[in-house]
Parts: sequence; C-alpha cells; structure tokens
Amino acid sequence: MICPVRIHANMQLGQRHTKNRQVAGFTLLEIVFVLSMIAILVTWLTVSLSTVESEQKLREAAGRIELLAKRGLSIAVMQQRPYQLTITASSVSIAPRYELGPDEVVSMEDEKDGAVGDSRSFDDITASEALDADVSYEVKRWRSDDWEALEEGKRIVLRLNPIGLIEPITIRCSMGKSWVMHELHPLTAGVRDEEMSIEKE
Repeated sequence: MICPVRIHANMQLGQRHTKNRQVAGFTLLEIVFVLSMIAILVTWLTVSLSTVESEQKLREAAGRIELLAKRGLSIAVMQQRPYQLTITASSVSIAPRYELGPDEVVSMEDEKDGAVGDSRSFDDITASEALDADVSYEVKRWRSDDWEALEEGKRIVLRLNPIGLIEPITIRCSMGKSWVMHELHPLTAGVRDEEMSIEKE
C-alpha cells in the first residue's frame, strides 16, 4: 500500500514541474512579434521627429526674413527715410538706403530721383541675421511668375518705403522635398499667405 502512494506523489510532483516550465518561458514567435513591434515604433518615432525638425528649420528660416523686413519697415516709417532689405544665400540684413549699387535693382517704382531726404539727421540702424546653410532660398518678385534662386554671390535688395510700403514678394524656403512659402504683405511686411509641404525624407 505504500508504493502506490509514492508513485502518485511522484507523478504529481512531475506534473507541477512541467507546469512551471510552461508558464516561465516565451515562445520564439512571441519574441519575434514583440521585437517587430518595437522596431516599427522606433522607425515611426524617428520619421516623425525628422519631419518636425524639418518643419521647424524651414519656419525659422522664413521667419528670420519676415522679422527683419517688419523691423526695417517700422524703422523706415519712424525715421521717414527709406531703408533696404538685402537677402543673400547666407544672410538677411537691413540698412539705410543712401544710393544704389551697380548690381542692385530698385524694387519700388516711385523711387525716381534717388533723394532720401535728411538721412544724416538720424542714427543709422543696421541689423543682420545669418541664414541656415541647409536651407535653399527662392524669391518671386511682384508681377513675376519666375522664382529667383539665391545662389552664392547673388543678392536681392528690396526698398522699405518710408510711407510704409514694401514690394509684395513671396519667399520659398526648401530642404529636400519639403518647403515653406511665405507671401509678405506690402503694408506690414508680415506673412499674408502661407503654404507648406513637409515630406518624409
């Protein structure tokens, strides 16, 4: 009568060990599934962060031009003398407008005699901002359908009129296939219209 009891106890003990082994482990399929989900999440987060970073850089690049245009126009109205906004591939700047250089273009048709009034009775205010080298810049001028790319050595000069006018230009900043386009308002130099296309790299 003792032997059957021992056999039964041994069988129960073996079943308990078997159950413990089944509960403690993961199957290969489960491990592969979890790793695949982690890889998908990491890829999605990386692409999302890259898209957000591209949008931020493009907005900052366009914002620097808009900010100096508004500041220059405000100064021109306050001092009642023209200022100029100069945009190149690497920088944007404002400065008093005394005379035209040989490669500059008059952007407002009402500048006929080049007179700027008593421009020496005010302190000259100048400012400059560096532009992001990773961003490409294009400008479409008033009454034009062509985009002018700001390549090395080229610049665009806009007159900031003391009566509160600026040529209504459109600026497009692009990185790869992503771009932001701002149309500046002729009375405020602020953004009148914005278009944007941000694509995954």
